[in-house]
Amino acid sequence: MLEVKMYYMYTDEELRSLCRQNIESLEMWARRIIHDQFTQKYGTDFFNYKISNENYLIKKEVREHIQCMLKKESGRFSRAVDTLFFEHIIYFLCNPAFYRDLFKAVLKYAYPQGLEEAREFLERLIPIRNALSHSNPISVRQAEQAICYSHDFIEGIKEYYKEKGLEQVWTIPRILKIKDSLGNVYDNPTDKNAGGSIFQPLQEIRYGDTYSVNIDIDSSFSTDEYDIIWKNQNIQINEFNNCKNFVITFKEVDVSQNHTIRCIVKSHKSWHKYQFYDCEITLMFPVLPPL
Repeated sequence: MLEVKMYYMYTDEELRSLCRQNIESLEMWARRIIHDQFTQKYGTDFFNYKISNENYLIKKEVREHIQCMLKKESGRFSRAVDTLFFEHIIYFLCNPAFYRDLFKAVLKYAYPQGLEEAREFLERLIPIRNALSHSNPISVRQAEQAICYSHDFIEGIKEYYKEKGLEQVWTIPRILKIKDSLGNVYDNPTDKNAGGSIFQPLQEIRYGDTYSVNIDIDSSFSTDEYDIIWKNQNIQINEFNNCKNFVITFKEVDVSQNHTIRCIVKSHKSWHKYQFYDCEITLMFPVLPPL
């Protein structure tokens, strides 16, 4: 009850942001499990897998959506599965054949009563997700549902991976989205490079400019479960420790063809995915001299 009462203290924008982060975390975990399960059974190009000469495994509507998104925003998605909308996620998880063969063992922790329970609770999130996407108002009750249902789903997936002995690979806090003051938005569902992801803003940046970065971290992890470290040219900037926002005004010493700003997330566990940390993103771009 205390947590529900706290929701009434949020501004509308704060509540919307919290819900959006939770549902986006659910989508990330769902895409991971879809990619993992289908790849194991049908290979990396499972979207184009044919069960016979004329019949595809995945329905035409979804295949055409993926092709359209990959063509429209070719540089945004590292995997085809990352193009899926929420309705597509439900199609994969709750298709009776897919559920029976691939997802029953995965979803039993969150939905012990089976397929119809999974479908019911996931479909309850659709109108909330749509309202958030179109800037329509949501109620405190809807916010409570978005947060609780998302947590239940994610905790169930984590339990599955833990049982499979894959906890170290999967149950880590990661940076899901990066937004900067130049208007760039980067999705980060998986590590794009060995040990992390590198993003390269294309806008011109010069000595004297002020630049800021904001990150979203998987909301299924509490902020007291990890540390956030920011580095400018490999020098740790302590004033931004454990901050999700970083701001810098570039000085003469920052002028460089390959300037880097790094954000590192390190859990409080005794092990880490990359030995010393769990997630890292790097922003790399030229900082030009003054005109």
